[in-house]
Parts: sequence; C-alpha cells; structure tokens
Amino acid sequence: IYRELEDVIQGITSIGMFFTYFYTRKCMWSTPANIKTTAASIKRFYKYLYEVNVIQKDDYQLLCNIIKTDMESWQYECAVFNGDIEDESYEELPFY
Repeated sequence: IYRELEDVIQGITSIGMFFTYFYTRKCMWSTPANIKTTAASIKRFYKYLYEVNVIQKDDYQLLCNIIKTDMESWQYECAVFNGDIEDESYEELPFY
C-alpha cells in the first residue's frame, strides 16, 4: 500500500527489505522458521519464472545467492523483533 509496484526483477533486490521489515513486522505469524519456508516458496516461484523465460538464469541465481547469504540475518532480525533473543545493540526500525 505504501510503495509502488515492482516488477519481478526489482523484487529480487527488494527481498531483503521484505523479510527484514515488512514480513517480520506486519505478518503476525512471522517466525525464523516461517521466514525460511516463505523464502523457499519465493525461490520456487522465481525458478518457475526462469523456466518459462520471464527472467534470466543470472536473475534466478542472484535471488538464490541473496537468500543463501542473508537468511541467517533475516531469521535473527525476526527472533529479536519477536522477543525470542535479547540484543542490546538492536535498533528497531520505525513502525509505519
């Protein structure tokens, strides 16, 4: 609602913001485990887009690399936000 629509290529680079901000804060059911399963679903969707030639192989590989490298930090952010982990240095993003 607060942002313009993005195409599937822009969605690849926005996935980090989706998991660290929107999903963690706006979806009441967000847990570190749920982030992993949701990311797997997004990955399968993008694999389909690659198979039907909507995106290129490099785009799909970029998404896979982002998910692989950032998953742990997304899960950590969610655990801290949910109160499962205490982190003195954690700065919460403003709530919109």
